[in-house]
Amino acid sequence: MNKRFMRFPGGKTKTITLSYDDAMEEDKKLIALMEKYGMKGTFNLIPGWFAKEGTVYPKEETYRLVSETLAKEIYNHPLVEVANHGNCHKYMPTLSQAEMADDMISCRKKLEAVFEKNISGMAYPYGWYSKECKDVLAMCGIVYSRTVSSTHDFGFPEDWLEWHPTCHHDDEKLMLLAEEFIGREVKESSQMFYVWGHTFEFERNHNWQVIEDFMKKVSGKEDTWYATNIEIYQYVKAYENLEISLDGRRIINFSRIPVWVEIDGTVYEVKEEIIL
Repeated sequence: MNKRFMRFPGGKTKTITLSYDDAMEEDKKLIALMEKYGMKGTFNLIPGWFAKEGTVYPKEETYRLVSETLAKEIYNHPLVEVANHGNCHKYMPTLSQAEMADDMISCRKKLEAVFEKNISGMAYPYGWYSKECKDVLAMCGIVYSRTVSSTHDFGFPEDWLEWHPTCHHDDEKLMLLAEEFIGREVKESSQMFYVWGHTFEFERNHNWQVIEDFMKKVSGKEDTWYATNIEIYQYVKAYENLEISLDGRRIINFSRIPVWVEIDGTVYEVKEEIIL
């Protein structure tokens, strides 16, 4: 064995994911576009900000928070992951560790109660984070958290609690990066394109066409796995936790996630164990 690389389900070499914050009524339109183009995404919710049931916003209002009932309707969807964005979207530099933990745990408990599933992903409120904050998140069972720092690249995070996206959807380089991504021939390490934003921005800037053009450009590619944030995190961890013999011929997968591995140009699916 000379070369071994992680591949995505079906032996795919690329993955694309979306991440949208705050829990807005406009998210429903984005999810409809995801359905149209076969994309997946993560929605980072603020349960402490859920709108009062029956709230009707003025026609000109673009910042329209969902109610709990509408959240259940919108986000219980096979293309969607629900993640943490703080119970009240607090500015963490002003909080003690105890206050950080209280906000994160309150958010997680509320979301898990509403959606009846484990919630272990997150996006930082206001994009702010620190080592102290990351330590608190880890203690609260958060396994990854997205920042707002664009990489303009397609790599994977060294620290999942500092998961930097490729770019925001309003980034002037979005479509150039998309063109580069779909045209790139992957021979070694797999690649990831990660776009984030807020759906109210499309309403405010009158530019829904930006995200639809992006989806149209990158969707339906045979070499690309369309995934939520948590699916990518869990898959990469499953790959990293493969047990491999010293001669590289025996590979054991203890996770419940089938993993694809390319070894010297040949792709193998490892469900439990393979011997080369």
